[in-house]
Amino acid sequence: MSNVNFTRQLVKGKIAETIFSQMFRESGNFTVLEFGYEKVIPEMIQQGFNENNPMIETLRTAPDFAVIDRDTRQVKLIEVKYQRSLSSEYTLKAANRMSQSWNPSYLFIATLGGFYMDEIANIIKNKGQIAKLNHPKINSDLQNDYLQILKRFEQDN
Repeated sequence: MSNVNFTRQLVKGKIAETIFSQMFRESGNFTVLEFGYEKVIPEMIQQGFNENNPMIETLRTAPDFAVIDRDTRQVKLIEVKYQRSLSSEYTLKAANRMSQSWNPSYLFIATLGGFYMDEIANIIKNKGQIAKLNHPKINSDLQNDYLQILKRFEQDN
């Protein structure tokens, strides 16, 4: 993969993360905390931890966000991915990787066809099939607003 393609994929991933966090925040029902390894590992390396340390390896697969439901106080660890179109093979691979260190956790996938989210264990059990995002606190109008942002970005790039 060329540097340009790598950068394009990186940007799409960041856009998916931004859409996820803003959509959940805008619902007014969730506290969204950035949790990914990008926030933790550089500081640990500066503190003298070796990159081959098993803890560093575990943190490399850390979910992107910790999301707190303000009503139930339930916390979910959520990894966010972008796929132009949904692929059960890619989804299963991501779920298997996450399950090794972060179980229970959830996978959110932003696609041009909509948003998907399910618990990692369910995705593995269902061989890579992931449920549509169907949450009473994130209604279809809100999802559609953010889906249009994603689609406009894709059209322009």
